[in-house]
Amino acid sequence: LASFVVLPAAAEEPAAEQPTEAVQAAETQADDAEKSNYELSIVMLDCGRKYFSVDSIKQIIDNAAAAGFNNVMLAVGNDGMRFLLDDMSLTVNGTTYSSEEVAAAIHTGNEAYYNFTTDELTESEMDEIIAYAKTKGLGIIPVINTPGHMDAILDAAEALTGKTCSYNGSARTKYFNMGADEYANDMFTSGSMGFGNLQNTGKYSYYVEYVNAVAALIKNAGMTPMAFNDGIYFANNTSSGTFDTDIVICYWSNGWSSYTPMPAETLASMGFKMVNTHGDYYWVLGKSNWQCNAKKASGFNYKTFQGGTIDNPSGAMFCIWADYPGAETEASVISKTADTIAAFGATLPKIDDNKTVSDEATGVSVTAPGLTGITVAAVDKGTELDGTKVAGAWNIEL
Repeated sequence: LASFVVLPAAAEEPAAEQPTEAVQAAETQADDAEKSNYELSIVMLDCGRKYFSVDSIKQIIDNAAAAGFNNVMLAVGNDGMRFLLDDMSLTVNGTTYSSEEVAAAIHTGNEAYYNFTTDELTESEMDEIIAYAKTKGLGIIPVINTPGHMDAILDAAEALTGKTCSYNGSARTKYFNMGADEYANDMFTSGSMGFGNLQNTGKYSYYVEYVNAVAALIKNAGMTPMAFNDGIYFANNTSSGTFDTDIVICYWSNGWSSYTPMPAETLASMGFKMVNTHGDYYWVLGKSNWQCNAKKASGFNYKTFQGGTIDNPSGAMFCIWADYPGAETEASVISKTADTIAAFGATLPKIDDNKTVSDEATGVSVTAPGLTGITVAAVDKGTELDGTKVAGAWNIEL
């Protein structure tokens, strides 16, 4: 993008513009976000357990945008797997499965988990959702939870591949959440549960390797990996391998009883970016005692994590989970969470996507969304433009 900036001859030294009160107020409101590198305000929708239509997801996007969020996270792969590509063909261990075979197997798995009238979003529908979110200034972050919460995928007896991360070979989102939480907690239901069992049997290193391998797939697809926190150095175990610190940690729980995830402050000190996904502020379908209301959400502090405080988190997330997918309709979920989304969003730092870049040689500054650099070239003084001589002019390339 190029522009031509001209100063009239009478203005030998242009006076610096003084910020208005409104500009000063906006800058003050955004100050926390800029100083702390806060960049992610997310509403998460569990559309893996429960099918949500395109129109319903658009309503969630509308509510998130109105509340000042900049991303909606769609957990399309969470127990159910409710998103199918046009081409689902896979080759696994030397055997090729046709697109129809894979899609049919996943559909069967979805119906076995919970059978809705419609069970999956199509690729064109996801394209529509992503495009709509963009018009509202929001990004879409997909979740395909692995290696836990894979009921429908396991029923299909297939593996997650890099193709799942970036359909059509195009990274259409900046982030991808692999989940990685509560592995095997449905099998080991007490004590230290699934992760504790992995550690007690000497298999936790396999989990570390797996998470890092999925993170590499996501990065190779041009995106930043995310994961929930509980499996990352569970029980402060750092002797079974090293997790990739490029993984953004969505910290939802510091544990209970014998289930002891690493504290948020410790993970942050190791170099992980942290998103406050505080489980006490969840809205869970089918659990009336775990449905955060607007009054409670208004008291959220994005720096206060479960079990500790982080002064410079990378973001915060409000989650809508569908543990009991048939408990209420899509419309009911949207209606009941709207005020909570608004109240939660009001507690978060204002994220200003505008970036100001200055050219040291000329003193020219430009502010624009997502700006990373400018090139400024001087134009000879005395040049006439539309019959008027100018004192100075620059060609500016953004």
